[in-house]
Amino acid sequence: MRRRLFVSVSVLAAAGVPVVAACSRSSRRAAVGSSASGSGATGMRTPADPMQWQKLDGRVMGQHVAVEVSPLVRFEGRGMMLALKATRAADDAAVKDVEDTTSYSEAEERNEFSPWLYIGASDVIGGLLLLDPEKMTVLGSLGARRSGGEGGTDSGLKPGDSETSYVFFRLVDGDQITVFVPCCGVATVGILDKDQATKAGFDQKVITEAERATPDPSRAAESTDKGAVPIERYSRSFDGSTSTLKNTQRVTVTLNSDVTFASDSADLTAAAEAQLQTVAGQLSQYPDGGSLTIVGHTDDVQDDAYNQALSERRANAVKTRLEQITSLDKWQSSVSGKGESEPLIADTTPEARAANRRVEITLTPTGGVKTSPSSSSSSATSSPSAQNVVGKGPDGLTLTTSTGAQATITLDHVTRAGGLLLGELLVTSGAGGNGTALSVWVGDPAKSWSNARGEDDNALGIWYAADGLALLGDGEHIYPADYQPPGSKAHWPITSLHLDYGLKEGASAKICVAWPDPGGDTVTLDHQGNDGRNYAYRLTDIPVKDS
Repeated sequence: MRRRLFVSVSVLAAAGVPVVAACSRSSRRAAVGSSASGSGATGMRTPADPMQWQKLDGRVMGQHVAVEVSPLVRFEGRGMMLALKATRAADDAAVKDVEDTTSYSEAEERNEFSPWLYIGASDVIGGLLLLDPEKMTVLGSLGARRSGGEGGTDSGLKPGDSETSYVFFRLVDGDQITVFVPCCGVATVGILDKDQATKAGFDQKVITEAERATPDPSRAAESTDKGAVPIERYSRSFDGSTSTLKNTQRVTVTLNSDVTFASDSADLTAAAEAQLQTVAGQLSQYPDGGSLTIVGHTDDVQDDAYNQALSERRANAVKTRLEQITSLDKWQSSVSGKGESEPLIADTTPEARAANRRVEITLTPTGGVKTSPSSSSSSATSSPSAQNVVGKGPDGLTLTTSTGAQATITLDHVTRAGGLLLGELLVTSGAGGNGTALSVWVGDPAKSWSNARGEDDNALGIWYAADGLALLGDGEHIYPADYQPPGSKAHWPITSLHLDYGLKEGASAKICVAWPDPGGDTVTLDHQGNDGRNYAYRLTDIPVKDS
């Protein structure tokens, strides 16, 4: 399934913003003045001057598109605006020489490519985000408006063309912010008041009209979007018996009851000891204690009363054993059962029922959750054997599937910023090309209509995401950092999205990912593949560089 969701006309112009033509072949900056040039082409960029634009070298689904990222302009009492100028390389390959698909739009037949959906600056929810790696928060956009459009609803850029998109956000504090641009990279830009905007190259009339176009703050009470939300850390043990969720307030460890207990019983198994040691390890990190809740859950096979009683007995069994292996004196603890009333996955398949049989243990430390990583390397000694191809990240490796599709995947390094690691994989299609969606090389093969956590709300938006790129931690896979967008019951990964078609031979795509930082000077990336076959690989010895 391929999606083509692009804005076709100048919405800003409709709001009164003066703009230039969308597909200008001149060197003028669309809708802005002669601003400072970008500082470099790749990686995370931090401005010496807050007025400075940052330039990122994008490889957007096989097309070469440079993106200049403006400072954010703050409209007090309303919101903020970010400008992105996308320029398609003059010598860029034709769309039909890049996309490996069975059908092309009229715009693609004319060799026009619109990057906005893929870099997250379209009018639909996307992956363009503002990150605060120190506070571990993320802010999604309120919407985007292109500076103009030509060629109908599916118009795009020809080689050498430029176009600007304006993206709106709620207000944040501070004087700079990190901008995550999928398929292009990460840049840190200044946050300016509107009276400084002309110094950054914006035309004053554009700023005036853009302020009017900023979403009305009086509607904030009606919206579920209240601003920045926590960046969260989700991991699973190698054997799948536990998963751990962390944000800045709490830690939740979920035990797979099929491992923890004998069937239809509250008797702990021998394997439960390792699970509970994981919980004890989390508790030991917070000597001042806090609140501790233990909640049992069951599937829906028996009647409600039976399941309720079983869930309570299982929760109490976990509490009793925890008290034996670690001190809970500093913790205000509560134990309860929910029976079958709160399924993790609302389905009756064997897989769904297995996921619903669980015990959730939540720690809310008095002083908040530690975000600083440990000093140990994330290339832990207790790592599973590689399923398939192994290579060093900077050198890359080449995969060949059973169908003959090829891809070369490299990860030169990751950049440490606050509590995050930021990386840019390069995926290049090999001999013969590959008509399969690019997401199969980087997505989570364990999910279907869900995310890595098993949440299935709003799954279509992340169906083609790069959410299967896990780092190896101490006994666990650490998945890309994620967050819960306003109005969604599911968490979205901080990765490139919409990787929904294949690439022909020699075409490349940049895959941007933010991971929770596990510590260490190197990391190992592990992609598990489909049932241990085909798309499984591991990249080792990936250097960690400071931002």
